[in-house]
Amino acid sequence: MRASIPPQLILTLLKFAAAIAIVLGLSWSQICVADSYVFAAPPSESAGVAKKLFNPIADHLTKATGRRFTYRHSPNWLSYMRDMRAGRFDLVFDGPHFVSWRISELGHTPLVRLQGTLEFVIVARDNDEIVFDVKDLAGHKVCTHAPPDLGTVIMQSEFKNPVRQPQIFEVNGFDNIFAALVLGRCRGAVIPFASYAAFNSGDVKGSTRILYLSEPLPREAISAGPRIPLDIQGVIRATLLSPLGLIATQGLREGYADGGQLVATDKAEYQGFASLLNNVYGFSR
Repeated sequence: MRASIPPQLILTLLKFAAAIAIVLGLSWSQICVADSYVFAAPPSESAGVAKKLFNPIADHLTKATGRRFTYRHSPNWLSYMRDMRAGRFDLVFDGPHFVSWRISELGHTPLVRLQGTLEFVIVARDNDEIVFDVKDLAGHKVCTHAPPDLGTVIMQSEFKNPVRQPQIFEVNGFDNIFAALVLGRCRGAVIPFASYAAFNSGDVKGSTRILYLSEPLPREAISAGPRIPLDIQGVIRATLLSPLGLIATQGLREGYADGGQLVATDKAEYQGFASLLNNVYGFSR
């Protein structure tokens, strides 16, 4: 005859087993969370286009590091900036003003950037009899992208008085911005300096003049947050600059830099540009 196990002992063993399962479950959950990272970028493209650009990078980093990287598309700028401020992104590709802000506020480290610099010009029609200086645009319409576009916030930073700002006349696409200026829909326009020569040609050559040329800024970069260990950050930098990294980043480089190269970067290159976000809600100090 087998000895029966006392019910109290069975209950105790079940409670102990449940506790072990809970502990193991929590530990596994923590490991999964610790080894999973969110990769993000501005909502400049549709979700479909963005996934074609950034999913190959996330997949490449997952294979190269042994940690899971997942690209998360933000539906709009408000959600993108909200999640950024909340520290919900571990790896981010975007412009120098945001990179600089994350360095100072979230402890991010820029790893690689697009080669070259970004410069913007603010231009007016050559026959404008009111606007001769960038400050003359206060209170007038300027064709540009909506903030926090880099060129737009650069322009806004030239106007220290919040009640003496230009009016933003939102136009999508730099070619459309230049065309709108020529057609007289606005008194000024913000355009990348590299694009201005191409636009200022043909029948409209000489119809505009430059009011302001910005200082050169480093190009868009990928920065890593403090949840990613330093050794993994080093692997990310190295693998994105490798031949396989060139393949994984081909869509990004073609879409943002006409196929230009990625180069290593550091915090020093992005110091001081966070102030460009002072007029953007949620980022002002």
